[in-house]
Amino acid sequence: MIFRKNEGEVAMRKKLILSVLLFIICAGVIKSVDILNKFEINVFDYIRYSVGMTPEESRYLESKKIYYGFDVKDAPFSYVSFENDQNMGILIDYFNQLSVTLESDFVGIPYNDYNLARMLKEGEVDAAPLNITRYNRDVFLFTQALYTERSKILVRSDSEFEHVGDVNNISIAVIAGTTAHHAANEYFGGQKNVKLILAKNLEDCFYMFGMKEVDAILGDEAQISYHLNQAIKDKQFRFLSESVSEEEVAMAVNKDNETLYHILNKGILELKKTNQFAHIHSKWFGSFIPEVKVRSASGSAANMVIIVLAIIFFLVFWNRAVAEQVNIKTKELKESRKEIRDILDSLTMGIIVTDREDCIEMCNVTLCRLIGASFPEVLGRNIFEIEALAEYLSHVDQKEAFKYNGLYYLAAWRDFDVALGKKILTIEDYTERYRYELLTRQESKMIAVGELSAGFAHEIRNPLGLIRSYIYILRKKKSTELDGHAFAVIDDSVDRINRLIENLLSFSRLSMENTALVDWASVIEGILQLEEKNLEKNGIAVKIQMGAGGGEKLYLNKDILELVLINLINNSVDALKERAEGNGEIRLNAEVSGDKLVIDFSDNGQGIPEDKISSVFNPFYTTKDTGTGLGLYIVNSELSGIGGHISLESRYGQGTTFHIIVPIERGGGIDTE
Repeated sequence: MIFRKNEGEVAMRKKLILSVLLFIICAGVIKSVDILNKFEINVFDYIRYSVGMTPEESRYLESKKIYYGFDVKDAPFSYVSFENDQNMGILIDYFNQLSVTLESDFVGIPYNDYNLARMLKEGEVDAAPLNITRYNRDVFLFTQALYTERSKILVRSDSEFEHVGDVNNISIAVIAGTTAHHAANEYFGGQKNVKLILAKNLEDCFYMFGMKEVDAILGDEAQISYHLNQAIKDKQFRFLSESVSEEEVAMAVNKDNETLYHILNKGILELKKTNQFAHIHSKWFGSFIPEVKVRSASGSAANMVIIVLAIIFFLVFWNRAVAEQVNIKTKELKESRKEIRDILDSLTMGIIVTDREDCIEMCNVTLCRLIGASFPEVLGRNIFEIEALAEYLSHVDQKEAFKYNGLYYLAAWRDFDVALGKKILTIEDYTERYRYELLTRQESKMIAVGELSAGFAHEIRNPLGLIRSYIYILRKKKSTELDGHAFAVIDDSVDRINRLIENLLSFSRLSMENTALVDWASVIEGILQLEEKNLEKNGIAVKIQMGAGGGEKLYLNKDILELVLINLINNSVDALKERAEGNGEIRLNAEVSGDKLVIDFSDNGQGIPEDKISSVFNPFYTTKDTGTGLGLYIVNSELSGIGGHISLESRYGQGTTFHIIVPIERGGGIDTE
């Protein structure tokens, strides 16, 4: 028994140790694959270059500046700007970030690509970005790869080719002497139906491509992408899926300079860790993003190991995972319902969701505000038993808005879930749109009537002049007192018609664009002084209050401001004459608000009946025996013409208030002082 017990304990320990070892191995493999995928180096180099600088490396950085060479015509990787003579490009940004990361000075030395390797070998520079070729590996040490130079073919979007292997019977532009040129000679050397057209630079390639002298462009994917983003910025082109050739580019140093080699590797790894490569990449490329480096094939084997590991531990942790997912989904559902609730509450229309028995299942804050009740108070109640909703329900599905409590609404039923019998009632506040529609119709009517009235007035003036002339001749031949009276009546009638015509044409004589620098408060006071005798004669008191900007000179249309005030004062005088008490009062409040002069003009006359308010600004509308009905029409037209506005509020038997907005031009107009 003791033997069996010890044997069982040993077996359990072995299983435990085996499980731990298996877990460690799997975790190590996963971490290795993760490092390979993220940083494109093996785990040993990752550990080696993750440690800090050695004393020798620190002394090296402190003792000298690091000079690196770069190609002056390799945009977007490296070039010298013609505008400010500055070194620019992706590689320049890499070195600038390395300078910050390593706290050392990196100085760029521009060279032609063809002598960059020679200058590095001769020691003129300490490092240089070079393609990792078999020849270069024999001469230099290379750091981790900075990027992969891919020679790819750019075609038009409507091209019939998808893969490089499909290409046939076309001409391809390529820059002479480049890696892409050499790769094309090897790849297409045996195919006579692919013609290579050599160019001096990428601009020449795109010129031939644009002029359809060639069918495609072969070159470095990154350089072509950068050119597309900088010069063309559209997506009428695409790359074929495979590359003609691929060569990694890394920082090269001489083989006797291993200290700098290790320093650069540590700096580059740190840039990868802080995602600086990705930021620099996104800075230089827009809509045409070069292909990301293909991951190592070892990733597939690592994925298999991960799958095996997942299967092993699945039976142990599946219950916890399922529970966690349930909790997450429950939380997401609650958050989703809360978001929907917040969205509904943010709507300006009232919403009610009812069940098959018309009982309320849900409503939003706007609806509760409309009926003056909280959500718990209406939840579960039959919608037709709520008194506050009766008026809205009586107008459901009407095509036109209805008025209730001084506002306009539209109410409508909508099916929500036919199978469950759920419906949605929406109650929309239509007030602003209703007023806007009224204003639009009013303005259209004014424009049409104004044009008709102007033409009509001109046509009347001609025969009216003839009537006045012949009356003057006939007056000399009058023989009786009755004749004289008849001529006087005719003269008065002609004068009245002429005044009507003057009113019709008055708006055309005002200068819509004539703004001047004026003391607006003095203009208002001047108009009141002109009307002072008329106001005193009718026993009308005036209370005036100047608010913000009272002593300020502003650029505005003085003529229209005077026209507005004179018309409103005359209308108020006519309205206040009818008061038997003789205690008429006009109140005028004016202030500057932003880029407009705001005037509130009120009187305590009889006011205007509610059904007549919409007609006040119509032409020829008047309640006076001698009125033409054009005063407020012209005021409204003139204010609208300069971007101003006039509106009114009136209660019959209490008085009327006009709200006027006169636009102000800041820093413009004519100084009349």
